[in-house]
Amino acid sequence: MVCWKLVRDRIAEEVRGEPGVRVFRVSGEQFDALLRAKIVEEALELAESGSVEEAADLLEALYEWLGLRGISLRVVEDVRARKREEKGGFSGGYVVVWLDRDC
Repeated sequence: MVCWKLVRDRIAEEVRGEPGVRVFRVSGEQFDALLRAKIVEEALELAESGSVEEAADLLEALYEWLGLRGISLRVVEDVRARKREEKGGFSGGYVVVWLDRDC
């Protein structure tokens, strides 16, 4: 069995040299793909735990991905505000059930 995933920089430093551990760096498209996978991983962990620690991990991965793509938080905030204005937020707690399709 092999386990590999993107980890925080200092975690890589801490485990480097341990028996059975290999540490390497990626960049470009590989880094982009692994950051997106990390975002999904952290979102699932947040959904399971509801932990502020997991929310922080999710934001860290998301901020890193945005930076890699050259997307500022201002741009994201503008898109968020526009979508909220056009479609609303999630504060109402509405749930829709479609009886004739899968999500």
